[in-house]
Amino acid sequence: MKISVVKQDNYNYSEIKDALLNTFRNLGGVDKFIGEGDRILLKPNLLMKKTPEESTTTHPSIIKALSEIIVENGGSVLIGDSPGGPFIKPMLSTIYKSTEMDSSLSIEGVELNYNLNSYTKNFKGKILNDILLVDMINDVDKIINVSKLKTHGFAVFTGAVKNLFGLVPGTKKAEYHVKMPDINDFANSLIDICECTKPVLHVMDGIYAMEGAGPSSGTSRHLGLILASEDPHALDYTACHVIGLKTDEVPTLRKAIERGLLKEFDLNEYLVGDEIEGTFVKDFKKAPANSGNLRNIPKPIMNFLVDKLKSKPIFDHDICIGCGDCARSCPPVAIEMIDNKPIVDYEKCISCFCCQELCPVSAVSIKKPLLAKLIFK
Repeated sequence: MKISVVKQDNYNYSEIKDALLNTFRNLGGVDKFIGEGDRILLKPNLLMKKTPEESTTTHPSIIKALSEIIVENGGSVLIGDSPGGPFIKPMLSTIYKSTEMDSSLSIEGVELNYNLNSYTKNFKGKILNDILLVDMINDVDKIINVSKLKTHGFAVFTGAVKNLFGLVPGTKKAEYHVKMPDINDFANSLIDICECTKPVLHVMDGIYAMEGAGPSSGTSRHLGLILASEDPHALDYTACHVIGLKTDEVPTLRKAIERGLLKEFDLNEYLVGDEIEGTFVKDFKKAPANSGNLRNIPKPIMNFLVDKLKSKPIFDHDICIGCGDCARSCPPVAIEMIDNKPIVDYEKCISCFCCQELCPVSAVSIKKPLLAKLIFK
């Protein structure tokens, strides 16, 4: 197991390409991952219609540089994701344009995905069986997962493992939230998807990360790193150490450990490339919600605490533009548009924060109860 560390201060294209070539060298060379004639799916984080400067999505210079490297080594590229909301061509076109994924089309052998079909893959997971996935997986030979380093209101952290949730088509993702409101079950389902799809490589854009109210309403934070590994759990583990998140705070990490997919390790033993010393951030802002990490508590007490500790979405109607995206994307249908403004039925709310994640103007914040602040401080 190796985790590549390459320090890179900016998104200058030529520098990015050099940094990614160094990344491949650190992990055994381009030929280890890309063979002549291979068709590669580059799976970025394309959560929603955002510009690259907002640090919500994977930066286009990384996708373009990876595309060029793949083509130069005899491969071809399909760029694709299933963002939040309906998996339809008009939405994909808008997101490809806003995130500047279409800039990679200048390279011969690179395409954007418009295959909107899905298929069911039989897989015996911890939580999921017969996983519904986007059919674009069947149009390629291999997947390279290209995530963005961000906080997340529900999952605490979104990196390599969480990014693969985008291989579940469109609104099907909302069903997962309804069926698995417990973050621990949801984390296991994310791991199931990761283990089922098996990308050959995981690259993380940590040049500018997102802190605070991620994954879409947080603040851009310069870290100056490109991280990569064949092991998604080890990659997330490393990234979380950089931003000061403890393993036990991150549901996907602690569940990976429970499943024997990850062991806590000394970073210096497995890191290759640039020195990681000096890159750790002590004041990286966490997402304003708890991780649901309540273990070894008797069930009667747990049942009482769940409602008391549950964080809730709060809408700023002065900022809200009345687009209704929150109501359309709410898995338990807890939001109703009244007089063109969202009103939440908190009895139905499952605190998945899809409304906050997909709000185009960051009009949704997350309120953590005082008791939760004390327990999860």
